[in-house]
Amino acid sequence: MNIAKISSYKYLLLAFLILTIGFFVDHAQKDERNKTSENIQSSAVASGAEENIPTSVTEPPVEFTLVAGGDVMLSRHVGTKIREAGDPLMPWRKIADIFAAADIAFVNLEAPFYDQDPPVTEGMIFKVEPENIAGLTHAEINMVSLANNHAKNKGNAGLEYTMDYLNQRDIDYSGAGNNYQHAHTPGIIEAKDKKIAFLSYTYSDGANFESTSNQEKPDIAFMDVTQMQKDIEKAQEQADTIIVSMHAGYEYTPTPNQQQKDFAHVAIDSGADLVLGHHPHVVQTTEVYNDKFIIYSLGNLVFDQMWSEETREGVIARLNFRNADLQKAEFIPIKIENYNQPRLATTAESARILGRMGLEESVVEF
Repeated sequence: MNIAKISSYKYLLLAFLILTIGFFVDHAQKDERNKTSENIQSSAVASGAEENIPTSVTEPPVEFTLVAGGDVMLSRHVGTKIREAGDPLMPWRKIADIFAAADIAFVNLEAPFYDQDPPVTEGMIFKVEPENIAGLTHAEINMVSLANNHAKNKGNAGLEYTMDYLNQRDIDYSGAGNNYQHAHTPGIIEAKDKKIAFLSYTYSDGANFESTSNQEKPDIAFMDVTQMQKDIEKAQEQADTIIVSMHAGYEYTPTPNQQQKDFAHVAIDSGADLVLGHHPHVVQTTEVYNDKFIIYSLGNLVFDQMWSEETREGVIARLNFRNADLQKAEFIPIKIENYNQPRLATTAESARILGRMGLEESVVEF
């Protein structure tokens, strides 16, 4: 073998050895880098600094119950029956448990409390003796509407007395205040960590009393659509659920008028979650509008209008909410006896009352 070939083999062998050594060195370095990286990641996990994976915690839904009744008038013949029996709880004895079981218990208070002047026994100017508030507290009523056409039957003094007296008994109210601004401020109740705002309004026909807008005098909230929209917008900043009540409609008629419909629709379009109606003294139909519920009239709850079956009848609405959404409405028909005492309606009476509301069943689910 000549010397040139031997030299060639040597160079080839040397090149092969160099490549082999390089391969193993590079592989060893990669293994070391991988181990270092794994150690860093392990340390990061141990120290809580690993990749930030957001953990979403789903809050459980908050459920609460609102029980709503219609017109409550504790004066005139109702007041007379209470005095004769010596029992201010008399109007509430057969229905109080329904209200007391709710998180929020609401009615329209259709007469002012006042400690001046003799008791009212007739006529249309109402006044309630202060001791009759015991019935409201017995039923655990904690929200009332004062926006109605009898709120000022005893003038500004009577309205002021009523608001102060309710405050003393821890009963919230809406639709009235020490001035115009206060009357348009929502009454807010907390239930199960949710804030529920009530805004209440009444009709005005000119024969009614006038608002003291922009004056520092006791006032009530009238059905001014533009003002209501502003009120709802402000309430949305303070509460999770907005409920509007309206004292409106033609008396003793089973269907809502256009003013009621328009006002309720604007309320919902503006952000209200539910509209409750009173004043007609009879039940009226209901409506689902833009997925929200409107009860145009709950009818009488405690009243002395014994002259017709319709004015003796009403409903108590038990409304179940999940967060801000109404899940179920249950209607409990009642019938008034002896000028002052509602009782649960019979099966036949209930069917008739619900029928006038356009309902085949007592429960409406959403």
